[in-house]
Amino acid sequence: MSFAKADLPFPYNQDFSGIVTRIKGKRPTTRAALVNSLKVAAYLKAGATLFERNLGVRDATAAPADDERKPYWSGIRFLTERAVIREMEQNPPPFLQLRGGGPFRATWATHDDYTNDLLSFFFHAMNYDPQYGAGLQTRGDWLADDDSFVDAIDRTTYHELQAICRMPLFRLQLIMVASAERHDGIHQAIANNYEGALEPWKKIYESTFAVRGFQLRTGVTLDEIAFMLAAVTEGFAVHQLGDPGAGISGDDPRENLLGMAVLGILNSYLEPVNEPSGLSLREAFETVAQRARPKR
Repeated sequence: MSFAKADLPFPYNQDFSGIVTRIKGKRPTTRAALVNSLKVAAYLKAGATLFERNLGVRDATAAPADDERKPYWSGIRFLTERAVIREMEQNPPPFLQLRGGGPFRATWATHDDYTNDLLSFFFHAMNYDPQYGAGLQTRGDWLADDDSFVDAIDRTTYHELQAICRMPLFRLQLIMVASAERHDGIHQAIANNYEGALEPWKKIYESTFAVRGFQLRTGVTLDEIAFMLAAVTEGFAVHQLGDPGAGISGDDPRENLLGMAVLGILNSYLEPVNEPSGLSLREAFETVAQRARPKR
């Protein structure tokens, strides 16, 4: 049975123009056709599978592969040309299965070229939701519809932290950020990843604040709130990954530290629409700080 690119699962059925840019081909028309070929999609699938297998949540009961190094080894050394070729031979339908290194070397001049194209694809905004995989559990409905806004924040942040920690994309981002200055295109790829992650959340924040009767204080924007909440979430996720016993997420949504931090940020930067103070947070806190200062 033969397949077309449209038969591939999302996001492999999307247009890779401007994402995959380093493939071989003397003529522009040849390169343009190859970018959106089943062959390129299959090689991207093989590399993405290696990312997911090596950077995803490990099954503690699974036996290690014969050539597997210690589980805490760093970097992406698992993404060798040989590993990609071997993974290509085992691609699931409807992806192509090609044997040997010939097809790979006919598509990319070097393994570095393939790695850069794979990273651009893996970090692209189109890849965020498929990896996130918890949209129905955490996005939107709870924050807007739950009787208690506070309980909804606890519940949402609890599941969001778990979702982030599961994502191979997040773990790969941590590796790449540490060496971003030495990799052309990584900054832009990570920027695309943030765009894919934050745009849906900004819409949720905007609609939730309106439904709950809140507005942003003077001096802060929706983009800034989204950046702050993302930074806090990622910071706790790094701590949770590095020290799972620290109690970051807790055993119950009301015990998770991310929820406490988000509640603090929203309490500071939101105000009721019908009781606006007109003050920025700096101005409001400065007033409180002056009143609280002990008199000499």
